[in-house]
Amino acid sequence: MGHRSGSTIILRRAPNPSAATSTRPVITHLRTTGTTDTEPAPRFGDIARRRARLLRITLTFAVWSLAAPLAVGSFWLLSALGPRDPVRRARRVQRATGRGFRFMHDVLRVLGILDFDARGALPAIPAGPCVVVANHPTRVDISSITAALGGGCTVVKPELYRLRLLRAIMLGAWHIEGSGADPLDTGRVVNAAVERLRHGLPVIIFPEGTRSPPSGLLPFGRTAFEIACRARVPVVSIGVRCDPPWLTKERRLFDPPQPTPRVRLHLLATDEPAGVNFDSRALRKCVEARFGRWMDGAPDCPESVPRHAVADKDPQ
Repeated sequence: MGHRSGSTIILRRAPNPSAATSTRPVITHLRTTGTTDTEPAPRFGDIARRRARLLRITLTFAVWSLAAPLAVGSFWLLSALGPRDPVRRARRVQRATGRGFRFMHDVLRVLGILDFDARGALPAIPAGPCVVVANHPTRVDISSITAALGGGCTVVKPELYRLRLLRAIMLGAWHIEGSGADPLDTGRVVNAAVERLRHGLPVIIFPEGTRSPPSGLLPFGRTAFEIACRARVPVVSIGVRCDPPWLTKERRLFDPPQPTPRVRLHLLATDEPAGVNFDSRALRKCVEARFGRWMDGAPDCPESVPRHAVADKDPQ
């Protein structure tokens, strides 16, 4: 990394935490910035505001930790005592989940911890079943999207899906257990997602498979696009941005930035599988390229972040 006074060009490779065990290529990008080698010392007011926010985060986390058993119990009862029809039960649990996440984000916004308002966050989302794909920069991406959509099925990591405390909720909301490290189990995930879509439920998937690297993307997997092609439903692309970054792999809960982080959702496009003759590879390429243009700040995409390039690879 090199620095120069005034306008500076920094060449940086987005880190991949699993580089020791994975060969997946990571995005590289160029960033133009005006920083110099000497960073100004933080002002007293900034330090005081950051410490006040850290205190609010700590107190909020403590209260929610105490209230968590009551919340989980309520959702467990809603799942266990709801309608026997799995679709009706799923809709009921998902609506409650959406309202719960909306309330959570309202509290965080009022307390000045995280700025996100689910109301009107996705005003032009298409009606009916669809596969929602998004980048995954923070830990609150799924709660933000679910709050904005009002519910949805998602693919959950096996270790979380199998937790005894959450098992009834996962089954009640009709979420899908992920394939984990077994690639042969991907077919089960695809079939389960297609079943949800055929009953009119949206499915939310992060095609990178894990959280995104700083200011970049990992190559997209093909599962989400295979699901859309088989179910013959549109793919809705949602860009997620948190500025300044927080709740990433690099910036933890008790390391809040200054000023207050703002989470925003951007509806990038809706793609019909018929437009690529139901070819999941072509559909993935189209959607991934659009996310790339959004990251580049192309004229047909909102806002701007640095240029990037994805290495040529075809993850499954």
